Amino acid sequence: MSFSGDMERLREIVNWFESENSGIEESLELFEEGVKLIRNCREYLENAKRSVTVLTSDKEMEGGLADD
Repeated sequence: MSFSGDMERLREIVNWFESENSGIEESLELFEEGVKLIRNCREYLENAKRSVTVLTSDKEMEGGLADD
Protein backbone atom coordinates (compact mmCIF):
# COMPACT_ATOMS: atom_id res chain seq x y z
CA MET A 1 0.00 0.00 0.00
CA SER A 2 1.12 3.58 -0.47
CA PHE A 3 1.82 6.13 2.26
CA SER A 4 -1.50 7.84 1.53
CA GLY A 5 -3.33 4.53 1.55
CA ASP A 6 -1.73 3.54 4.85
CA MET A 7 -2.68 6.88 6.39
CA GLU A 8 -6.26 6.54 5.19
CA ARG A 9 -6.52 3.04 6.66
CA LEU A 10 -5.12 4.36 9.95
CA ARG A 11 -7.84 7.04 9.99
CA GLU A 12 -10.44 4.32 9.45
CA ILE A 13 -9.04 2.29 12.35
CA VAL A 14 -8.95 5.33 14.66
CA ASN A 15 -12.54 6.20 13.69
CA TRP A 16 -13.57 2.62 14.40
CA PHE A 17 -12.00 2.76 17.88
CA GLU A 18 -13.71 6.07 18.56
CA SER A 19 -17.15 4.84 17.50
CA GLU A 20 -17.35 1.06 17.98
CA ASN A 21 -17.55 -1.06 21.07
CA SER A 22 -16.79 -4.45 19.68
CA GLY A 23 -15.07 -7.55 21.00
CA ILE A 24 -11.54 -7.79 22.25
CA GLU A 25 -10.53 -10.04 19.33
CA GLU A 26 -11.50 -7.52 16.66
CA SER A 27 -9.99 -4.68 18.67
CA LEU A 28 -6.69 -6.54 18.99
CA GLU A 29 -6.60 -7.36 15.27
CA LEU A 30 -7.20 -3.74 14.35
CA PHE A 31 -4.63 -2.56 16.88
CA GLU A 32 -2.02 -4.91 15.39
CA GLU A 33 -2.89 -3.71 11.89
CA GLY A 34 -2.55 -0.11 13.03
CA VAL A 35 0.89 -0.75 14.54
CA LYS A 36 2.08 -2.28 11.26
CA LEU A 37 0.71 0.66 9.30
CA ILE A 38 2.44 3.13 11.62
CA ARG A 39 5.74 1.28 11.13
CA ASN A 40 5.29 1.41 7.35
CA CYS A 41 4.54 5.15 7.45
CA ARG A 42 7.49 5.84 9.76
CA GLU A 43 9.82 3.91 7.43
CA TYR A 44 8.49 5.81 4.42
CA LEU A 45 9.07 9.15 6.17
CA GLU A 46 12.58 8.17 7.27
CA ASN A 47 13.46 7.22 3.69
CA ALA A 48 12.00 10.49 2.42
CA LYS A 49 14.03 12.43 4.99
CA ARG A 50 17.22 10.64 3.91
CA SER A 51 16.47 11.45 0.27
CA VAL A 52 15.89 15.12 1.06
CA THR A 53 19.11 15.23 3.08
CA VAL A 54 21.10 13.68 0.23
CA LEU A 55 19.54 15.98 -2.36
CA THR A 56 20.14 19.03 -0.18
CA SER A 57 23.75 18.02 0.45
CA ASP A 58 24.31 17.48 -3.28
CA LYS A 59 22.79 20.86 -4.07
CA GLU A 60 24.99 22.59 -1.47
CA MET A 61 28.06 20.89 -2.91
CA GLU A 62 27.14 22.00 -6.42
CA GLY A 63 26.68 25.58 -5.20
CA GLY A 64 29.97 25.48 -3.34
CA LEU A 65 31.83 24.22 -6.40
CA ALA A 66 30.31 26.86 -8.64
CA ASP A 67 31.61 29.63 -6.37
CA ASP A 68 35.25 28.46 -6.61
